Parts: sequence; structure tokens; C-alpha cells
Amino acid sequence: MKITVIQHVAFETPGAITKWAQLHNYPLEVIRIFAEQPLPPAAAVDFLVVLGGPMSANDPEEWLVQERALIKAVVADNKPMFGICLGAQQLAKAFHAQIVSTPKEVGWGKIQTTTLGQERLQIAPQYEVLHWHGEGFTLPENGQRLFASQFWKNQGFCLKRALGLQFHLETTKETLQGVVANDAAFVQGSVLNQDATQIALQVPPVKNQQLLFTLLDALVTPK
Repeated sequence: MKITVIQHVAFETPGAITKWAQLHNYPLEVIRIFAEQPLPPAAAVDFLVVLGGPMSANDPEEWLVQERALIKAVVADNKPMFGICLGAQQLAKAFHAQIVSTPKEVGWGKIQTTTLGQERLQIAPQYEVLHWHGEGFTLPENGQRLFASQFWKNQGFCLKRALGLQFHLETTKETLQGVVANDAAFVQGSVLNQDATQIALQVPPVKNQQLLFTLLDALVTPK
């Protein structure tokens, strides 16, 4: 199984997803939108991962429209799809959800696992994760909420063999530095009340990578 990753900006990379792919001996291909690399046809995708980025899913650029069409085709074919932040918003919007302004969550904050998430995935009730957003998604039709936070209830959902997360589990100690260095200005006004230095000094909890791997494994071999 090949993992196709769509990367929107240079500083938001697959991070720990690369390690997961290596552990399973899955080849990983990165499509770099910022380098004007073309999107693949849905027929060429086994498992689609769509990363985050500072742009909005509500922006009018044609490539965003095309990316949503790819996501919709992959999900319709019952192939696994994993969206992070912008990628989750693109997944939600592809299935007619709304992308709306939310309290700005930038920094480290708690998310709660819904009862459905705990029962289906056998995961912990709470995690401390990296947030980096000022917009969020409403739940698409037939989408099931898996995670919520104090400030925005729609932090993660599943739909068929697709999963969208508003927060970042792929972040490693190394990739965190790149995000903070390139997007520190976005920290201002966050309800999490952390500055860029505080955010950068936090070491991503080990249990976050464990959760990421559990979610990716579940997409490959759904119960």
C-alpha cells in the first residue's frame, strides 16, 4: 500500500506519519502543492493523507476545489483518507459541511475523546495536543464526532474510511520548531494563552504518536 501525502507548505510536513509508514514498509509519496506538483488521480491513490496549511478551505483557489474532488473520490471508493487541520476541513467541506471561524486555538491544549471514540478505538479519554487554527468544521452528514475541546466541539470525526482531525498528532520535536519559526505571528490572540517560545519548548507527548499510529492502523484495517 502506497501512502500519498498532500503537503501544502514547506514547514508542515508528514512528521511522525513518515515513521508509521516506515514501520509498515509502506512507500510514501509526497505531493508538494507549494512546488506546483500536480494532484494524482483518485485511481492512483491507495491511502490519501492531506496535511495542514495557513490557507482556508473557503479560499477560491482552483487547486483547493480540485483537492476536495480528489478527497471525495477517494472516500467514495472506500479507500482510507486522513486529514489534518486544513486537510480535515477539506474533507468536511467535500461532504457539504461548513468551514467557520472558531476561537483561535494555537498552542498546546487538551482534547477529549467522545464515548464513541473510546469504544470504537479503545483510546484514552483525554490528550494534550498541538492546536494551530482559527477556523473549524461543522460535522458533515453521516460524520461521527470522535474528539472535542473546551473551545470547539468538532475536533475530529470519522466518515466511512476517512478521518479528519483539527489538531496535530503528526508533530515531532523537530517539526514543531519549523512550524513555530515560520508561523509565530499566528500565535497572537490564541485562547490557549501561550507564546511562541512556550509552544516550541513543549515536547510532544509519546502518547500522541501512539494515538496517531492507532488511528492510522484503524484506517488500514477497519473493524
